[in-house]
Amino acid sequence: MSLVQFLFSFEGRARRLHVWIFFLVLSFVYGGLFWQFGNIHVSHGETNYGPGSFMWSAVVTNPIVDIFGLVAIWMKLAVLVKRWHDRDKSGWWMLVGLIPLIGGLWILIECGFLDGTRGPNKFGPSPKGIGSAAGAF
Repeated sequence: MSLVQFLFSFEGRARRLHVWIFFLVLSFVYGGLFWQFGNIHVSHGETNYGPGSFMWSAVVTNPIVDIFGLVAIWMKLAVLVKRWHDRDKSGWWMLVGLIPLIGGLWILIECGFLDGTRGPNKFGPSPKGIGSAAGAF
């Protein structure tokens, strides 16, 4: 599987290692883009907390960061759907994340910590190469 297929396709399977690396790299890219292009607004003056107080808020208003954010949403969905496929479940299991309080934790445990199906399943060959000639990207 090529890197482009890994990042943008919803077909196939993904290893836990590749998913963790993807989210680690994405976090660094987000941080770098925000550091480079994000706008930090600091307002000093009187607030409800008394004179001399200040309020700090970070607001991203740069189109470069916004466009990357939209592309990143697609990439995150594609990678996590492939991870659900490795668990031999439909990508529609992503919707479990909409459950308040436990949805995100459920996705973290299922996709981040539990092992995938050994050998091929209905979504394709093993990304670890177990039981077939498949390999990593």
